[in-house]
Amino acid sequence: MVLRFYPTKDATIYESSPQENTGLDTILDLVKTVEGTGSYNSRILIDFDYSAISASIVELGLNPNSFNWNLKLYSTEASEIPLDFTLECHPISQSWNMGVGRYGNLPATTEGVSWRYRQGLLTPLTTWTTSSFAANSTGSYVTVPGGCSWYTTATASQSFAYKVSDIDMNVNAIVHKVQSGSISFSGFILKKQVADETSITPFNSIKFFSKDTHTIYSPVLEAKYNESQTNSTLPEINTNEECNVIAINLKSEYKESSIPRLKFSVRYRYPTLTYTTSSVYLDRYKIPTGSQYAIYSAHTNDPIVEFSNYTKVSQDSGGVYFSLPLEGYQPERYYKILLKIPNSGSFGSQIYDGNWIFKVAKS
Repeated sequence: MVLRFYPTKDATIYESSPQENTGLDTILDLVKTVEGTGSYNSRILIDFDYSAISASIVELGLNPNSFNWNLKLYSTEASEIPLDFTLECHPISQSWNMGVGRYGNLPATTEGVSWRYRQGLLTPLTTWTTSSFAANSTGSYVTVPGGCSWYTTATASQSFAYKVSDIDMNVNAIVHKVQSGSISFSGFILKKQVADETSITPFNSIKFFSKDTHTIYSPVLEAKYNESQTNSTLPEINTNEECNVIAINLKSEYKESSIPRLKFSVRYRYPTLTYTTSSVYLDRYKIPTGSQYAIYSAHTNDPIVEFSNYTKVSQDSGGVYFSLPLEGYQPERYYKILLKIPNSGSFGSQIYDGNWIFKVAKS
């Protein structure tokens, strides 16, 4: 099971424009500009309603601590970055307001979060703490005071080598601290390492889609849990022979708040001829253990939920099935199901694409 949750707010804060708010930008930007011997950085702030997320998991009868958590951001552009670098993620320790500004507005929008202010220029006493930090928290800046403050008791990171890819960062340590109540969660800050922020080596820009994108690539917090079960005495089909996989109950449309239990059956395409009083096409089989599903965008063919140990299918006497919580899927879009089934008695697997397409509709 993979649950997907969208941010409630996000913004980029710029050291080079310390009072400017960018809360409605469609892009989140990690950038560094160098002027003489000084460098000016940006950082990304992103927040989720963790109380609501935790409650929704409990409503499913599950424990949030049983899940693995990943923060995902989808890259759109990168230029003049090092061959290898590491991005850090920390839990933000002070509250902040997203604002309604965009980068380059004239005049600049100064209400809402910025490099210097948590709430905005005209909101008194809301500058980011830059000294005398509360217990277990800290902050940093290179040239201009500000830049957010964060807890030091939990952190996450992701390293990149020779190319930039999407951020897919394991944030278990942070979420489990939040779940335990030991830190008060105000979102994540994403930033470059101190050495990359303070040096005068070029590190131009990495851009990611924000929550305000008009694409399917909004940032997402994924909660992943292996709920697969195999309770089947059916004979296992030999997938080295040609097989048909059939979606038994797939509908053309589901509401975004639904959790359909999707069922599949598998049979031989060319069954062995035998003398029998019933059709061999009614025979039921199970598939090899470890079979997985994935969800792709039907239009762009990009993965939404990828094959993994958290998308293993379950099996019983009725066949193959899995539950698909749709609350984290963008509505009024079409999605496609793929199945990956291991080869019987050998290495490798086969991808089955039965053109299993469904639409997620607004509730």
